Amino acid sequence: MIDEKIITEIVAACNRDTRLIVIIRDVLNMTKKGRNELREKASKLLYSSNETDKEALKFYYLVTEDGVAEEIARRLVDNG
Repeated sequence: MIDEKIITEIVAACNRDTRLIVIIRDVLNMTKKGRNELREKASKLLYSSNETDKEALKFYYLVTEDGVAEEIARRLVDNG
């Protein structure tokens, strides 16, 4: 599982920017294969030395990990 601090940071980011919640919801509806395909697409689109792209790619990699999107959603509901 991902570090507790990172999940907390993502939850806080979701609270600041609701577009991230939409991404989390989309990931929740994906199969494992779909999550892997999303990772591949994100990697191709966001591959650059740009810091913003690196952060976005890191986000996509984290939320497609097994159980991470589910944990983020659970915390958003508990806080909401």
